[in-house]
Amino acid sequence: MTNRTNFLTIPAPSASAKRAWTKETAEACRQRASADLLKAAAMITANQRLALERSAESWSLRAVLLDRVEATAAKTRSSEAEQVRL
Repeated sequence: MTNRTNFLTIPAPSASAKRAWTKETAEACRQRASADLLKAAAMITANQRLALERSAESWSLRAVLLDRVEATAAKTRSSEAEQVRL
């Protein structure tokens, strides 16, 4: 009979191996878009280039969305602060 205990001794990844979550900002999205465009320029095949260009466009749109969300939140905070003063 074979020893099957080896299947149970696989170590789980440690907490340090997990990806740290960072706050995503519009600036970070713009940086990723720029990086994707730079990679796209170096791609040999059209498919790879187009995929990176689409990715860059998505990151740019996400940056615009995050800018809008932040502007709306700032406007809301400002109007709430005005109401508290009154």
